[in-house]
Amino acid sequence: NWSGLIPGVGRVHEFRAPTSDVNVAVGLALVAFVYFHYQGIATLGFRTYFGKFFGTKGATAVDKVVNHFVGLIEFFLEFVKPVALSMRLFGNIYGGELALTVMTTITLAFIPLALYGLEVFVGLMQGIIFSVLVLVFTMLAMEGHHEEGHDEHSPAAAGEGAAAEPDQKSM
Repeated sequence: NWSGLIPGVGRVHEFRAPTSDVNVAVGLALVAFVYFHYQGIATLGFRTYFGKFFGTKGATAVDKVVNHFVGLIEFFLEFVKPVALSMRLFGNIYGGELALTVMTTITLAFIPLALYGLEVFVGLMQGIIFSVLVLVFTMLAMEGHHEEGHDEHSPAAAGEGAAAEPDQKSM
């Protein structure tokens, strides 16, 4: 992300920041996409992993139809993740390089210096954001589907703070 900030580098196509090319950003996002789905399948198993999207649990036939519809939407939304990752990374890095080039061309040196500081910060933040989003997507892929309304994880059942105290009325 920062290699395009070296003065003059952004103007030479071969030396631009790799992530300012949409192909590299898409490639990184696709590698991340394959990685978090692989981790989800490795952790949960193929059937359980895809069962998160196409669950058949429900009391009535209407519940099952709604669950299938919502699962289908969630399944297709998985394919939006690499698009969002790549476009966010590409847009911010390329836009920053373009803004620096334009400001350097039309102004004095002190304005581009302030933009260089901003772009150093933006480059760092984009690296952090990309990494954190991949981590979050991986953790979501590895997490099993939890049905709502389960009482089996209540604090009393788990033994958290459920000390047996005698009932005052029974004494």
